[in-house]
Amino acid sequence: MKKILLALAVILALATSARAEDIKIRFGILPVIDTLPLQVADREGLFAEQGLDVTLVRFMSALERDTAMQTGQIDGYFGDLVATYLLLDRGVPMHIALTSWRTTPGYPMFGIALSPANRDRDLAGMQGRSLALSKSTVMEFLADKLEGHLGVQENYFERLEVKKMPIRLQMLLTDQVDSALLPEPLLSLARLKGGNVLVTAEDLNLPLTVLCLHKRYFENNGAAYTKFLAAYGEAVRRLAANPEKYRPLMAETCRIPKPLISKFPVYPFPAPELPATAELNEVQDWMIAKGLLKERVSDASALPPARN
Repeated sequence: MKKILLALAVILALATSARAEDIKIRFGILPVIDTLPLQVADREGLFAEQGLDVTLVRFMSALERDTAMQTGQIDGYFGDLVATYLLLDRGVPMHIALTSWRTTPGYPMFGIALSPANRDRDLAGMQGRSLALSKSTVMEFLADKLEGHLGVQENYFERLEVKKMPIRLQMLLTDQVDSALLPEPLLSLARLKGGNVLVTAEDLNLPLTVLCLHKRYFENNGAAYTKFLAAYGEAVRRLAANPEKYRPLMAETCRIPKPLISKFPVYPFPAPELPATAELNEVQDWMIAKGLLKERVSDASALPPARN
């Protein structure tokens, strides 16, 4: 009996020691659809299997998330490319780890919603009408890209600054603005509440959101980064293999409105890969033109070391 107890004590000590050596990552997220693979990796222990002790830290606004990353309260974060380059330009020591969402036909993550009073208007009928969005953000970048995609002149819509998403949606549904640039599931909710959707970004072929990690996770030949990728990639595979299994988790963590829970699609997320250099340059050039950056952030500050 003593030998058995001693053996159990040794096993427990080894397990505790191994757990103590797990790589800790406090990762900032928003309650949005793009973060579902992270939720799957967390709930199903995929990070732990890789020796990572990942804590998902939920923020209710991008400003809170960015402040936490800039002040070192978190070790990584989910965000869009415009926000990422603003943080890199401020000297935050991080790299882009992977693309969390790339625009995908059939799965509109962003789009222009029409108010109930304008639900039947076509593109020609919307010229000069108000479009609520947040300026100097990825939303304005998308507005420019959508105008190009639609083949209309710059500032085809009268852009109106409405930073807070709930207020933007409320103004749309009460006809205080003619249209609004919104993410899903708010696009679907706007349609459900009597509005419509003019156009989505699904055909733009752009990497819109990314996951970033502190530079220290790319040291030692990127060992920690490789483990993070492995866990995330497995979560993406599980989502693709059985999407309906994760509908309750999506409803719980991604703020899917109750009327949409049963029908809103579980999105097919891209396998872990980095945005192309040309795509990153396009975002930076747009930011320079808008006065958000003085010059491009060097590739060394924006991309992790090449993987073997």
